[in-house]
Amino acid sequence: MAEQEVKAQGASLNTMLTYGIGSMAVGIKNNLLGTFLLIYFNQVLGLPAILAASAMAIALVVDAISDPMVGIWSDRVRSRWGRRHPFIYAAIIPFALSYYFILQNPGSISAGEITESELFTRLLTLMIIMRLSMTFYEVPRGALQPELTKDYDQRNQISGISMAFGWIGGAGMASIAYAFFFVETPDFQGSRAFLRPEAFQILAFWGGLSLFLSAVISNVGLHKHIPNLHVPEARSINVAKFLKEGFETINNRSWIVLFFAGIVYSLLVGLGSNAGMYHNLYFWQWTPSTIAIFPTVGVICVVIVSMLAGTIARGRDKKKIAVGIFLTTIITGPLPVVLRLLDPHFSATLFPANGTDALWWIMISHYAFEVCLGSLGFIFIGSMTMEIVEDVEKTTGRREEGLLGTVNTFVQKFVGAGGVFVSGVIISYVGFDAAGVTFEDLTGPVINRFATIHVILGATLPFISTLLVLLYDIDRKGHLENVENLGYIEEE
Repeated sequence: MAEQEVKAQGASLNTMLTYGIGSMAVGIKNNLLGTFLLIYFNQVLGLPAILAASAMAIALVVDAISDPMVGIWSDRVRSRWGRRHPFIYAAIIPFALSYYFILQNPGSISAGEITESELFTRLLTLMIIMRLSMTFYEVPRGALQPELTKDYDQRNQISGISMAFGWIGGAGMASIAYAFFFVETPDFQGSRAFLRPEAFQILAFWGGLSLFLSAVISNVGLHKHIPNLHVPEARSINVAKFLKEGFETINNRSWIVLFFAGIVYSLLVGLGSNAGMYHNLYFWQWTPSTIAIFPTVGVICVVIVSMLAGTIARGRDKKKIAVGIFLTTIITGPLPVVLRLLDPHFSATLFPANGTDALWWIMISHYAFEVCLGSLGFIFIGSMTMEIVEDVEKTTGRREEGLLGTVNTFVQKFVGAGGVFVSGVIISYVGFDAAGVTFEDLTGPVINRFATIHVILGATLPFISTLLVLLYDIDRKGHLENVENLGYIEEE
């Protein structure tokens, strides 16, 4: 059959939008863990960065171990609610509650209201609960995506819609928080408004509630599709057979390539965990209200990009587009920080001073550009991972979306946990936890050392990861052959 005559099974726009709404919960969670959590426990409650990062890293290791277990389990479940929904429903309430409780104020170490060990234990316990809840929510939900649509181009669309809703949740909550929660008070003026304790408790309530509602609306909305989803054959739970089938499943060139690319990138994510908030507070010295519009601009960019992703990629190779995008962002991404760090060494001004209108306009333009390119690249990467499902099924005869996704994240999260721990070491090493350190020190040599380290890491690690993506080898023609041979084509 000619390529143009093959049309794989697809999903309606309503189905893709309903699925995407569930990504708001993931975005809200990512915003907490990547933006607010470390600075809250380190700079507000006084827990040393190494201890705070250690708790986050340990919980991430627990998460890594649980991911493949839940993935393999959900691949094999046979129930009246299908393979994925029983796990998702069980996760929603503990997921939302752990978000709420982790931002409550247990007291400050400096005020003698709580000890370091008590605060560390509290953070670790709540992080483990949140991470396990995330596993039960995200792993089965992510496995639904390639089940809902098997069309090569439409997978760009569902990946884009999912990313857009994730940004609406995470960045939308950040915009609201900056504008309405982290307001300046007599005790917290200027950029120090980011450290106002009460703001974190307000965020806890609205973030937890929004997470809960988006998860319920999405997954109850998808419940009607359960009768049409894949029903696995009854399979052995023998450990030896599990391992044998697992190795057969992941013995795929394209999966292995994205696996190693993801490992390198997850190290970068771990190392950069919460770095943005330290930059906002000490490097650029923004006030929350000044940058409240930034996340909203990011949401608009991602929504536009997600709508255009299918058009941009139609008739083109996803891999080539993604690699070109990532190479561009590697060059342009660190430029503002590099120019600011070099500024004192030149007689001419390389970059506008903090607090100026020129800086604001340059930074929001740069932010929008990077968000557009980065989100577009990851839409295509997410779409590329879905093609692996049918490529593996062609060889093994099994659809194991859960296993393919979670064996990948298993090692990535271990590496990411190491990155999170090292990020805490970096924060302490550059001087944030030093006794007697002043605000002037933090906004001068301390943050400059911090920024320099992140510029170096932010250029080298993504470059290595991008080079690995070049080895991915499933193109449009190969995918169409796979879905045709497997019978996943729409009836005329």
